[in-house]
Amino acid sequence: MLAALSVAGLVGLLTASGCVNGVSIESPSQRGSAEDSGAAVRRQIATHSVKAAIPAAGDVLIAGGADASNRSLATAEFFDPSSGQFVATGIAALSRASASAAALSATQALFAGGFSGGATIKNFSLTLEGNVLSGAEIFDETTGAFSPAGRMATPRMGFTATELNNGKVLVVGGLDNLGNVLDTAELYDPAAHKFTAVANAMSDRRMFHTAILLLSGKVLLTGGATNMSGDTTNSADIYDPASNSFTAATFPMDHQRAAHTATLFNTGPMVGKVLITGGVGGSSFFFKDSSAELYDPASQEFTLLSSFMNEPRSLHTATLLDNGIVLLAGGFSGTVAVSGGVLSGASGLISNSAETFDPNTGDFTCVSGFNSETLRCNQSMSVARAAHTATLLATGPTPHRVLIAGGIGGADPAAHGRSLSSAELFNPADGGSFSATGSMATARALHTATLLH
Repeated sequence: MLAALSVAGLVGLLTASGCVNGVSIESPSQRGSAEDSGAAVRRQIATHSVKAAIPAAGDVLIAGGADASNRSLATAEFFDPSSGQFVATGIAALSRASASAAALSATQALFAGGFSGGATIKNFSLTLEGNVLSGAEIFDETTGAFSPAGRMATPRMGFTATELNNGKVLVVGGLDNLGNVLDTAELYDPAAHKFTAVANAMSDRRMFHTAILLLSGKVLLTGGATNMSGDTTNSADIYDPASNSFTAATFPMDHQRAAHTATLFNTGPMVGKVLITGGVGGSSFFFKDSSAELYDPASQEFTLLSSFMNEPRSLHTATLLDNGIVLLAGGFSGTVAVSGGVLSGASGLISNSAETFDPNTGDFTCVSGFNSETLRCNQSMSVARAAHTATLLATGPTPHRVLIAGGIGGADPAAHGRSLSSAELFNPADGGSFSATGSMATARALHTATLLH
């Protein structure tokens, strides 16, 4: 059982965003582990008796997450671009929030780790009751079902999973069951259904960091929270599949960051470079950040951009559009204090806006214009969201559009954040716009979204 986790509070603070008006909330918690709860087992047996719908290539699989009562979910559903609706599909053996997903093949996806249980938020303290998981499952698109996929050596939540060019999946960092932020990594081999340890540890511990597959086939790991006291890092590591090992990057980032984004440019004037945006950083204090920097693999240098985002964002999404522009949507715009290992205060808003980064000009532009009175982008999304997912669609009547699903938020950016079931589509035409689409069957935040092939 885990208690009073401050780093996990990067997420919990959003559901307790009553800090904006001085009010805190307390949500129901789930007693004991979700893995051995008799009621949970009975619910899963009943649900598994219903035949799962089978998705198709181009659909988006939404799995796990935390519901509106701050309980982890085992259910999954997929978005069908042709109908604009979500359809329930198979149920995982275990509920997972803050897990990671990675495509394994044309028809399978890996789901690993995560937190299984419930949460209570009171007076800025987040208590998690349950377990961090080591087990993994595979979702098979052809059957709509989940099956066991081996176990990691170490339970992890808030980690990254990256599909490598050789078909294996690199699992990095995260938080274990004892409250330790990890500097270790494992490699999943889908042929052997087995996780094996990476040869060495990273140069730093990382949770809520980023991992991006470079054009060289190596993986860039940046930033993250390093402990339970609210410390973040500006360090970076490079993983080389050829040696199955990490090497510390030659230079650090300009800013300390956690809960930020990293986006690889695969074409255009910045081809091969990585855009890093936002996040929160500091020591015993998560300060909001609107800055951005660019990583150049050739020089291994990070360069702080002269242009900043129009507002600070963390737990936001960054999506590379087909036209080479990056969409930055939603996120938390605020600052969080940590004292004695628990949240001691927070202030800020959940964002209902979006902006784009153009690699041709190096500029950030608000989707619906900039408000000179609030000094923020105008509202462009239907609701304020953070810890949501964003997936670029490839097929159906809406190719080139982005599916934004779930997250924590609400209609009022200053109100208490709740897990959302709503979804919307971003259309990049004519400067970009959002439009509502079908809602998910279940409210979700900290879930995964995987484009099926």
